[in-house]
Amino acid sequence: MWDGVELWLRKAGGPLLLGLFVMALAVAREHWWLPLRVLVLLAGAAGVVACGAETWKLIRSRESTTTALDRLEAEGRAAEDR
Repeated sequence: MWDGVELWLRKAGGPLLLGLFVMALAVAREHWWLPLRVLVLLAGAAGVVACGAETWKLIRSRESTTTALDRLEAEGRAAEDR
């Protein structure tokens, strides 16, 4: 179970937190021009939607969470070696 949580945090947790932060930023900045606030709010919403799409892909994946985590870690090590 914890492998699945770790995999979700690595793949989908980042876009979710970034999207929520950007949306909060758009709501908090009252002195910004309104179309800019709406644009930033939509960008944050896109991050949340990307998290939902990634979560859906993880749920529907036929690959086990342990295998997916091992593959992710191998990709990370390969990127560090470059």
